Amino acid sequence: MRNPYINMIIWMGISAAISFLLTKIFGLWIGLALTFGVFVLINIIMRRRMLSGGGLGPIGGGVKYRCIVCGHVFKGGECPRCGSKMRSAEF
Repeated sequence: MRNPYINMIIWMGISAAISFLLTKIFGLWIGLALTFGVFVLINIIMRRRMLSGGGLGPIGGGVKYRCIVCGHVFKGGECPRCGSKMRSAEF
């Protein structure tokens, strides 16, 4: 998986290129309005990707817990190995 900062820089470059092209083709005011719309759409698409688990970093991957008593890693409310409810979150 790529570094999340590299992904962010790539998307910033893509949105800047789209902004420049729209402003060049349609003029300043219409280009700025279209650029704002494209910027909002790119943000919506990126947020959906992140929330579905295909995005940047551990967002969408869920929280895992480590049992304090036995050290087992699990996803539920209590440890399936020892039944303890003492846990610590791991992101």
